[in-house]
Amino acid sequence: MDKAKNIVILTAVHPYKAAGIVAFDIMQGLKENGANVVIITNVRLEKNYENTISLKSKTTEFIYKVNRRISKLLSKKIPVDRNYYMMGLNQNSNDFRAKRILKKLPFKPDAFIYLFPQFFLSAKDLFYLNKNTKAPILWYLMDMAAFTGGCHFAHSCTGYIKTCGNCPGIYSNSKKDQTHLNWVQKKSFIEQTDIIPIAASEWTYNQLKRSSLYKNKECKKILIPISSAIFKPGNKDLSRKSLGLPLSKKIILFGSVSVKENRKGFKEIMQSLSILYGNLSSTVNENILIIIAGNSEFEYSDSIPFDCSTLGYLNYTQLALAYQAADIFLCPSIEDSGPTMINQSIMCCTPVVSFDMGVASDLVFSGKTGYRAKLKDCSDFADGIKSILELKENNYLAMRDNCKIQSQISCNPISQTEKIIELLNRNSFKK
Repeated sequence: MDKAKNIVILTAVHPYKAAGIVAFDIMQGLKENGANVVIITNVRLEKNYENTISLKSKTTEFIYKVNRRISKLLSKKIPVDRNYYMMGLNQNSNDFRAKRILKKLPFKPDAFIYLFPQFFLSAKDLFYLNKNTKAPILWYLMDMAAFTGGCHFAHSCTGYIKTCGNCPGIYSNSKKDQTHLNWVQKKSFIEQTDIIPIAASEWTYNQLKRSSLYKNKECKKILIPISSAIFKPGNKDLSRKSLGLPLSKKIILFGSVSVKENRKGFKEIMQSLSILYGNLSSTVNENILIIIAGNSEFEYSDSIPFDCSTLGYLNYTQLALAYQAADIFLCPSIEDSGPTMINQSIMCCTPVVSFDMGVASDLVFSGKTGYRAKLKDCSDFADGIKSILELKENNYLAMRDNCKIQSQISCNPISQTEKIIELLNRNSFKK
């Protein structure tokens, strides 16, 4: 790396927990390739982390919460449909944090990488950072927020192709509603900013290419690098023993889904498992165990026809063991730019059954690395699970081998980070 040596990763969420750990994985990959990297996050950290800076102290966090509460009381309340995740709807109400970030910088950056924008930086912030440092902005898209007027998931709405407005996320019939005003503001700053959006899946890349906000910008696709030190093939029996799981049963894993989040496919996973149960013999059904990773707000045992075990919240090491212990991982999401659990499962060589959305189009190939069902088609999803359960042992092992090959092509942290470095080192980024 001879150009972009100093890199700042900006993230709204905790870089060492849950999905936010993407920031840490990217940092590690860049450091291994010789970069000097620091993470700046908008959450207050519970302890000191190496190369990580928080914008919030106890005092600033308290002030921020008070200001937000006052702002909510004084501002006109806009009804929202939570399915669209209208976070940071009014861009003008966001605190201007760019100046604080500049004061926290431990070095002069050659580039910024921006992740997870929830209530964090506006297009104005990014413009200010770019102009005051001359460092390009790489916006790594974890959802659609970068190219919409307010939502993080647009579902069937295509307002982002035009200029937003008439937004179903805020039940609006006005062409010049708040989402349109956001679009106008974002456009004015994006056009003046050296910014490149990076999609983490073909699904999001296709949405990005259609967006009006970035029609004059270069758009890239780089799948998220996943830690190969944690998510890797493992001994199935040892993994099951570590988690207290039976050695003889067929184990199907999925992540805890929220009843309140329609996009996570709670209804679809319940329906698919019910169909699957009816399509299998009683002998096969009795040999299946469903394991659920994550905190759940729903009692699954009464809704899932198979034997079921809830593992609760798992740290990343334990989550990797769960993938290694499972015969199949299920991803029932119907609207997502990822999720990274698909990447992680493939890295652990565990076949995936998912709907045709998000990163599944990049990693899940029917008959090779799992099964990709028609979107929202629960019968097809159930057929996909059944087809893998019925594979002969040698064919199943071949599918696991295919997962390993695919992970090295698409998820390996070295190859994926090299793509980021190549982008950072392009001639157009010379100072």
